[in-house]
Amino acid sequence: MASSKRPFVVLNLIGLIVMPLAGFEITYRPFVEINKGDDIYIVSPYAEVQGDISRAFAYVSLCEIEMHSGHLSSLPPQAILHKVADWTALLVDISSPEWEDVIEKEVEFLRSKGFKNVFVDTADDVEILGNLLPEKRELIHGKGAGLIRMIKKAIPGRLIMNRGFGIYDDVRNDICGVMIESLFYQKENSGWVERTDPGMEWLLDKVEMLRRDKKMILAVDYAPMSEEKKLELRKKAKRIGVSWKWAREDLQ
Repeated sequence: MASSKRPFVVLNLIGLIVMPLAGFEITYRPFVEINKGDDIYIVSPYAEVQGDISRAFAYVSLCEIEMHSGHLSSLPPQAILHKVADWTALLVDISSPEWEDVIEKEVEFLRSKGFKNVFVDTADDVEILGNLLPEKRELIHGKGAGLIRMIKKAIPGRLIMNRGFGIYDDVRNDICGVMIESLFYQKENSGWVERTDPGMEWLLDKVEMLRRDKKMILAVDYAPMSEEKKLELRKKAKRIGVSWKWAREDLQ
């Protein structure tokens, strides 16, 4: 049965100011050539960038650290909570003072390479950490927002956050846009399935909020799909003011 809320969402979106859609690319390859094809390139902090670096957004993880990171030895054992499923990263208790030192070093490295903009990933993990460590929930929430503000102060260009709706109200003035991973599909134990209500309604509400705040909205889906389906979803995203693309799950 169709949701009674859907017409309300669509009508509200129609009345909002339409922000220009930005073409974007996500690549974590070691060498990136920025050409005239896309407005934004989300890249590895270690990438060698050729071309207009003002369009590059260097990756920073807010709540996770790669298992091979050179910063791992500077974190106390209690700050590492567990390995992230299906990823070579570890979830970090971001309330640990040593973690702020790691982020500061990462940001200084980005500055030394000439990056002007930042893409902050794993912002949704703030909510996961709050559930894992309920006695620290408020501290972790404040720390997550504080780290984003610190990054923005150090690199005052543009900052895009990956989801992170739990801390959005605290950082809305510090970010220019939001990436929404898995907009139309979600991953379950059985594999990728297309979103239905109420999950899709919740995301449409967030899109409406972002458009009202005049934020850039990027979205990506990883579910295997036909070229015809990709075209359908690209058009659907455009109608609601979202720049969408399909990507392989490993982003190679």
